[in-house]
This record gives sequence, structure tokens and C-alpha cells, in this order.
Amino acid sequence: MYHEMDFFLSSDGLKIMTEAWLPAERKALVLVVHGYGEYSGRYRHVVRALTDAGYGVFALDHRGHGKSEGLRAYFDSFDEPVDDLHAYVEIIRANQPDEPLYMLGHSMGALITLAYALRHPDNLAGIIVSAAPVNADANVSKALVTLANVLTRVIPRMPLANLAPLETLSRDPDVIRAFREDPLTYKGNMRVRLGTELNRTAKWVREHLTELELPVLVLYGEADALVNPSGSRLVYNKASSPDKKIKSYHNLYHEIMNEPERDKVLADIVAWLDTRAAAQ
Repeated sequence: MYHEMDFFLSSDGLKIMTEAWLPAERKALVLVVHGYGEYSGRYRHVVRALTDAGYGVFALDHRGHGKSEGLRAYFDSFDEPVDDLHAYVEIIRANQPDEPLYMLGHSMGALITLAYALRHPDNLAGIIVSAAPVNADANVSKALVTLANVLTRVIPRMPLANLAPLETLSRDPDVIRAFREDPLTYKGNMRVRLGTELNRTAKWVREHLTELELPVLVLYGEADALVNPSGSRLVYNKASSPDKKIKSYHNLYHEIMNEPERDKVLADIVAWLDTRAAAQ
């Protein structure tokens, strides 16, 4: 299997880390879009499941995350990671112009995936979103939202919001320990501008969900205390796609692909992809 790690320059000159795994024979391509405070390296088991099933896999570290450049865990605007993603898709398409490309986004990555799919639907064969924060402000007090909307004009990079404890990510203590000890994960408070941009982008996605016509698989853990499951249900209910499916997992926390039942979740993802890849 071909494997490559590389970088490309964003439109504003940041080095964005990318990685690709390409089996010689493959059914389709999948682009993994990671969440807030993490990076693509935490998805090695997801990559393995997909490549073992015959899919080529691509991943990138968002600006300010993992091995990419930029202030840690910060965007001036969510247009930046969406534009970075679009630049990477164009690189992929230059080398694999005809293969169906699916996008798999988790948490903040699910929001970026939805925003991308609404802006550039012709580039994708379908999307899979896990724990989509489409109702991002549902878990945040109105007072904090009001304060952040003031501070973002004067001190946008200041860490402000203390998110839920790491223990809300997964019931697997090894996952929590690995996240806490990993120097490439961000453990600080969420920066003001990223928080306000998250809410702004969630609102924009909510307002445009009826325009989503791509095949979509929506996944979430019913015991997710970090991202309100109502956002995932909203994606399913409002999307206009004739090919949409939603699946919830009883008792699973936020990172359903890092829970003890991860093999079941990954098998569901592969089964969904297999059905659509076979019809291409």
C-alpha cells in the first residue's frame, strides 16, 4: 500500500500537514476530517479499518492543530479550515480525478464537513458526520455566549471557555490517558474567536441544511455530554437528500470511534460505504 505524508501551503501561507494511504485496488476514497483540539494521528485505527476494507484514505491536520502551522486551536474564521479542505480536495482530485470521494468528519470536523458539502457538493459522493455540533450553542450558557461576542472584537485569541472534562470523550480510560499525555492535542480553554465562529458556522449550516442533497450518514452517541445530540438529529431531519440514514449508539460518549464498541461503529461506516461504492 502506498503511504505518504506531505504538506501544502494554505492561501495565507501556513503549512498544512496531509497524509494518504492508497491500496493498489480500491473501491473509493475517504477524506477524514478531525475534530477540535485533536489531529489526524488519532484516527490510525479508523484508517486501518477503511484501508482493510479496500478504501483509499486521506487526512489533514487543520491549521492550529497537530503538525500543521498556526496558533494552537485557533481560526479567525471557519472559512479558513473549509478553504484549506477545499485546497486539499483539489490536490486529491488532480491525482485521482475519477474516483468517488467521501468525507468523514467528527465533531468540529463534522461541522466543517457539512459547511464544505453545502459549498462544494459536486466534489463529493457523500458524507459521514459523527457528533455534529449543529446546535453548538445548546451546551453553552447564554451569558458566556454574550461575553464571547463582546470579547471576540478585542481579544479574539484569549482562551476563555472551559469545555467538558476529558472523561466525556470516551468510556475507555486508555483513550483519555492517551489524549492527556499527547503533546499534539490541545488541552487548554477554547479561544474566544474559535468559539464565536463555531456558533456562527453552526447557525449558517442550520439555515442551509435543506440544501444538502448528498448521501449522508449521521452518527452520534446517545450519552454525548460534549456535543448535544439534537444537532445530529437536526442534520438528518432537515437534509433534503433522498439517501440519508441516522444511527445512534446507546450509552456511547462523544468519540464513538474511540469507545469500547468502536469496532461496531467502524463496521457500520464500512457497510454504508460499501453499499454506495458498489452502486457507483
